Amino acid sequence: MRMRTRLAAVALLIVPVLAGCSAGDGGTTEKAAEEAVENRFLLVEGDTAGYITFDTEKETLAGYRADGTRAWTHSGNFPSDIQCLTRCPDAVISAPVSENPGQKNSLAIWKRDGKTTVKEFPAGRLDVHWSSGPENWVATVGPKVTWADGAGTGSLSLPGELKDSMGAQSADGRSLAVSVATGEESAPRWSAYLFDVSGKAAGRPRLAADHLPGSVGCLDPAADRAATVGEKPALVTLGSGRRVRDLGEFSSECAMSRSTTVFATYAAGQGQQDTQSVQVTGNTGNRTARAGTSSGGGLGAAEGCGVFLSEGRLAAMPPTGGAALSEVRAAGLRVVSDGGVYALAPDGTVARHRVVTADGGCTIGS
Repeated sequence: MRMRTRLAAVALLIVPVLAGCSAGDGGTTEKAAEEAVENRFLLVEGDTAGYITFDTEKETLAGYRADGTRAWTHSGNFPSDIQCLTRCPDAVISAPVSENPGQKNSLAIWKRDGKTTVKEFPAGRLDVHWSSGPENWVATVGPKVTWADGAGTGSLSLPGELKDSMGAQSADGRSLAVSVATGEESAPRWSAYLFDVSGKAAGRPRLAADHLPGSVGCLDPAADRAATVGEKPALVTLGSGRRVRDLGEFSSECAMSRSTTVFATYAAGQGQQDTQSVQVTGNTGNRTARAGTSSGGGLGAAEGCGVFLSEGRLAAMPPTGGAALSEVRAAGLRVVSDGGVYALAPDGTVARHRVVTADGGCTIGS
């Protein structure tokens, strides 16, 4: 999880009233006064084996096993990125000089089996996008995309100066897309390179898509499909970058399962007329539903359901519409591969729930 993006997205939690309506069904969206609530804790990573939180006040990361027991904590280095290894809460933390001016070098910090391993990089820029351990990783190091496979390192020659980068892993954990922006700052050229990370090491990447409208935020390589985030987001084919469907004005994040894609969308207006919503789209056909949502805090896709926050609670919705608001209070969430969902309470504690599908609808179960 890229920490700069997450911190920017959820420093303030805007909580509008849930207002579900299916796109094109003529439904109306209820409006309510918005309330700003500060988020101290973030749920930054998670899988079926564990999860990781970040205390923004103390700038402390903590890794927990699925049963809630704490495996490790780390402070003293501000993270730009954190990724779980083969299973959480084992993780790698990126601590570049650009975010830690007092450091001489950028650091990659591995937390695994109760041990800490640190590697130094002379470059000011460092984002580790994937790793199975200290000898096997994929990262943006300085101006290059670089990978290590245990036997050595390789680097990718880019078509211009690197302006930005973003990593996104498929829901099944087998593929990693590293998006890179080159060219002019005002009109960057986004390209996505695909790594096979199904094993212990990642091999040389292939160019999956070029001239994208933004970075890849979520992907399903088996279906040759990805979604971009940022301005003018789009559903695209991974093989050619061809636009399949436009997704609005702006998207801050997305999640994708085999059948469903979920987007956090934002439409600029005047003052409190800005609209923040979640969009749940079927990957085949034209079914799309939208609902008002809390900004930030995360979202997820569990089979045919989109999972998100509204009114400070977990909610779920299929592409056919009909958002179901649960009684689970949450400031953040993380959907995992078995259909479970971690809910982060405002006090930083985490509880696990499940996404339930029945009669064409989606709900949050205990």
